[in-house]
Amino acid sequence: MTRWLSCFAEYDFRVEYKPGRSNVVADALSRRPDYAVKTANANRIGVERVSAPSSPLIDDVKAAYASDADAKQLLSYASVPSDEARRKLTPHLRTRSHRYRVHEGLLLYREVDDYDLRMRIMYEYHDAPTAGHPGRVKTYLLLTRDSTGITSTSRCASTYVLAKCVNA
Repeated sequence: MTRWLSCFAEYDFRVEYKPGRSNVVADALSRRPDYAVKTANANRIGVERVSAPSSPLIDDVKAAYASDADAKQLLSYASVPSDEARRKLTPHLRTRSHRYRVHEGLLLYREVDDYDLRMRIMYEYHDAPTAGHPGRVKTYLLLTRDSTGITSTSRCASTYVLAKCVNA
């Protein structure tokens, strides 16, 4: 610092403060151009550049119904519940038939027993590009809002988010 003071001592100058807005030259030199706000031309954004993400999960679940005899029986019963349709169910399905319902072609039950399917549901609500990678609480709220059929949703969401995000 002393060396610079001796260099500046040869000059006669006065230091004056200028706010950043009025000191355009210094402001331009100190700003990184890659941090500048960029604007997009709305006319250049075409429909071909916009793509809607798709999820094959629902299609896979509906396709799996064709190979599952229990699912076929429950779909026919839950679509139009009646005593006649209930009598056609096998005894082990008849005792649980009141827990099923059909929504948009999907057979819904209060709990998803299949671990792989449960993990795919968790992926769709947490990791998929459309999910936005929410945290534990928001993932839980999304799962309960859409009644995904995962009981102990809070524990499942906490475990999944912890394994995927915190311990990653």
